[in-house]
Amino acid sequence: MDRVERLTQSAEETFELARQLGEGLKGGEVLALVGDLGSGKTTFTRGLVCGVGCEDYMRVNSPTYVLEQIYQGRLVVRHYDAYRLGSPGELDELGFEEALASGAVLVVEWADRVDELMPSERLLLELSFSGDSGAGGEPGNCRRLSFSSESTIWADRLAGLEGARADNDQL
Repeated sequence: MDRVERLTQSAEETFELARQLGEGLKGGEVLALVGDLGSGKTTFTRGLVCGVGCEDYMRVNSPTYVLEQIYQGRLVVRHYDAYRLGSPGELDELGFEEALASGAVLVVEWADRVDELMPSERLLLELSFSGDSGAGGEPGNCRRLSFSSESTIWADRLAGLEGARADNDQL
């Protein structure tokens, strides 16, 4: 699959893009999030959790100290943060392999630190700061979101997001 890239002008736009993606999730998907501190991984996760219908989406925060948080909407979302892990084995000790088989949506921040545990069907999302402020965007708030996957299940979902964003001339 080709890479789909999106430019968001604010945290609200990052949230909205993730919410749209979350609305189309069916369960069992794995999203691997990679990016520097402050690049929008947790904001994206908050939007995704909102998109699956979790009313408590505003309580989504980085699970850095608890390592895993679980949110219930029409689907269960298990949110992991691998930033403080000493090794991928620590994530496995949390029951990550069992979670893969549970049908829950799994979101892993700092997934590059546990890459060997990630299934090949994952959606990789690389978030980065963008110097391009675009139409009306404020410098410092712009993010480039690069989506890629080896799995064909993501192609239509990402194409839909790409189309929605292109219609708004915000790509």
